Amino acid sequence: MTDLLRNAIINLELAPGERLAAEAIASRFAVSPTPVREAFARLAGEGFVAALPQRGVRVSEISAADVRDLYEVRLLLEPVAIRRSVERSTDQWIDLIEKSFADMIAAGSADLAALSPAEYAVHEELHVAFHRATLSQCDSVWLRRFTDTMLDNSRRVRQLTLAVRTDFTTIVTEHRAIADACVTGDADLAAQHHTHHLWRTIDAFDAWASRSR
Repeated sequence: MTDLLRNAIINLELAPGERLAAEAIASRFAVSPTPVREAFARLAGEGFVAALPQRGVRVSEISAADVRDLYEVRLLLEPVAIRRSVERSTDQWIDLIEKSFADMIAAGSADLAALSPAEYAVHEELHVAFHRATLSQCDSVWLRRFTDTMLDNSRRVRQLTLAVRTDFTTIVTEHRAIADACVTGDADLAAQHHTHHLWRTIDAFDAWASRSR
């Protein structure tokens, strides 16, 4: 239930700020209210929902300040995690990165906005899988836990900014650079490319926010 509800929030099927009634959600997913309430508790810990006095449970809002906060923490932690992954590189890890990159590119399009919602959801799942692969050799359990949660939260931001980041060629180039640095064992370069990639997403959100005012 938690995964189903998380995906509905990430894919904007449940809008930021929308009130979530356990009974209505249970009916929607054909389950009892108990696992829904348990999912609310877990997702509150991950930042996807908020329990507000007098207002009940609502999908967490996405403000410019929230995005900055999320990405500033990602900029602090993920370069460290990818460096530590590269330093512990194995042949199996390199194969995983290459496969994850190939899968992500195969599910893309010259214009991401031209993909159907279902096609884009597949591409986005594979995009997250690529980044999880690059961080998966990190030897810190806590770093992996934190970066996993932040990757999921960032998916909502990318959903919102799709209209201003449709240049798939740039996306391919950025991810290829990250993958190549991992494969060649250059930890500093991998962290550098990863940092640049995160800043590009921040810039895209700023552009989207400007349009939306």
